[in-house]
Amino acid sequence: MNLIIDLSGEPCLILKQGQKIKDQYKWQGLYQLSESLILEIDRLLKKNNLGLEKIKNIKVIDSKKSIISTNIAKAAVLGLKAKI
Repeated sequence: MNLIIDLSGEPCLILKQGQKIKDQYKWQGLYQLSESLILEIDRLLKKNNLGLEKIKNIKVIDSKKSIISTNIAKAAVLGLKAKI
C-alpha cells in the first residue's frame, strides 16, 4: 500500500494499491498542516483498517502555494518512515 500526500491544491491523502486508488481524503487547512497532517493520516488509516506497517511507500506532491507546508509534510514523512 502506498500513501500519497498531495499538496498541489487543498491537502489530500491518497491510498493506492498498485495503480488502483483505494481511498482518498481531502480537507481544508494547507496552512495548518503542522497541526492536522498526522491526525488526518491516522484517520484515513483507521477508516481503512490499516496500520502504519502496511504502508510501504509515502510520497509528497509539493505545494505550489507554501514551501513551508511542503517541508512540514516531508518532515512528517521522515518521522513516519522511521516507524515503518
